[in-house]
Amino acid sequence: MIPVQHNNRYFYHFTHIENLGSIIENGLISTNEKKRRKITHVNVANEEIQERRSNSNVPCHPYGSIHDYVPFYFAVRNPMLLSVLNRKNIDQPLVIFIAVSVNKLMEHNVVFTDAAANTELLPNFYSDPKNLDKLNWKLIDSKSWGSGTKGETQARMAEVLVLNNVPLEWIDSFIVFNELCKEKILKLFKDNDLKPPKISYSPFFYYTKFFFKDRKLFKHRKDETLITGPQFLKAHFEHITKNIIKKRSAEEASNPSFLNVKDAIEKIKSNFSIIPELDGIHQLETDNKVHSNKVCEHTSEVVENLDTVSFYKDLNSVDQLIVKLAAYFHDIGKGPHSKWKNGIQKAYADHPADSLKMMERILIDEFRKLSDYEIRKICLIVAYHDLIGDILGPEQGRSKKELVDLGVDKNELFMLIAISLADIKSIDTNWFFNVKMKLPRFIKDISREIGQY
Repeated sequence: MIPVQHNNRYFYHFTHIENLGSIIENGLISTNEKKRRKITHVNVANEEIQERRSNSNVPCHPYGSIHDYVPFYFAVRNPMLLSVLNRKNIDQPLVIFIAVSVNKLMEHNVVFTDAAANTELLPNFYSDPKNLDKLNWKLIDSKSWGSGTKGETQARMAEVLVLNNVPLEWIDSFIVFNELCKEKILKLFKDNDLKPPKISYSPFFYYTKFFFKDRKLFKHRKDETLITGPQFLKAHFEHITKNIIKKRSAEEASNPSFLNVKDAIEKIKSNFSIIPELDGIHQLETDNKVHSNKVCEHTSEVVENLDTVSFYKDLNSVDQLIVKLAAYFHDIGKGPHSKWKNGIQKAYADHPADSLKMMERILIDEFRKLSDYEIRKICLIVAYHDLIGDILGPEQGRSKKELVDLGVDKNELFMLIAISLADIKSIDTNWFFNVKMKLPRFIKDISREIGQY
C-alpha cells in the first residue's frame, strides 16, 4: 500500500518533444530496450552520467542494469534538468515532463531509490512503497534552485525506475513550457486517434529568468528560459540580424554615437560608458568563481588579449576591427547593475543571448555607417563568443553540431576562435593552453564538416 500521506504524489520523466512520436508508438522505453530495438531519439541526458549508470545494477527485484529501467524523479524542480541546460545542448522550451501516479509503485516491475542512481556509491533501492517515508521529502519538495551539499542534491533526485517499458496508459498528464509544445502534443495524439491527454503548465518545473530586475529592457523575464539552447539561439541570431539590417535600410539613425566600427572602438577606448549598455557593466562587480575582475575590467582585458592571439593577427584589417568591437560588447548581457540583487553579478551562462538582444538597439541607433557584412559578423561573435571554449573546455559539454549548423565559413570560424582565446586567456591560463592544443584537430574536423577543408 502507498502510505496515505503520499497518495496524491506523482513521479516525472523529462524528455524532448521530438521523442513523443516514438513514445506514442512504442511506450516510454529504457535505454537498453531502445538499443535492442534500434530506436533513435533526441538525447537530453548527461553522457558521463549515462556511462556510469550503464555499468550499475539494481540490487533488488526485478534486478538488472539501471539502463534496463526507465528513470523518473519525484522532484518537481529537478537539479538534473538545470545541469543539462547548462551544457547548452537542448532548448528548455522543447522539454516536456511526463507525470505518472505514485500508485504505480505497487506494480511488480517498479523500484525506487532514496537518492540519484548516478553515483559510484549507489543509493538504497526499495520495491515496497511503505519505504517511501525513508526519502527526504523536505528536499524533494523544495522549490529552491540550490540543494545545499552534494549529498543533499543527490537526495533531492530520488528516482523511480520502471523495468523496460512504461505503457502509454500509465501517463497521467504532461507538463509543458509553453503553448507550442501543448499544441504539438495534442496534434500527435489526434493524428494517432488517441484521446487528448491532460496538459498543464507549471512554472516550478522549469528554470526561467523571473528573478532578474531588468524588466525595462526585457519585458517577459518570467517566461524566458534561463538558458537559451542551440535552436532558439540560432533563431534569435538570424531574426535579430535580419531586423537590424531591415531597420537600418529603412531609416538612418537620428543621433548616433559612432560614425563606423573604427570610430566606435576609438571612442569606447576613451570613454567606456559612452552608451547605456556599456555603462551598465562599468564597475559592475562579480561574484563568480571563474571571474574575479569587474566586468568592465575583464572586457578591456579581452580586447587587449586579441593582439596576442595569432588567429586575430591573421585576420584582415576589416575583420580585426569587427572582432575588437564585438569584444567590447560581448559581456553587456551581464548588466546592467540593476539586474542583480545588491548590484553584484552572479555567474550567468545565458549572458551571450542577452548581449545579442541588446545589440539590436546599439547597431540600429548608435552607428552612422555599418555594412550588412559587419552587422552579421558582430552579432555572430557576440552571440557565440563562448561556443569554442564550451566545446573544447574542461567539461567539453557543448556540441560541435551547433557550430556546424550555424553555417559558418572558415573565416568566421577563425573570428570565433580569436574571441574565444582572448576571453579564455583572461579567465584561466590552463584552460587557454588546453584549448590551444586541441585547436589543430578541431579546425581540421570542423573544416571538413563545413566543406572548407
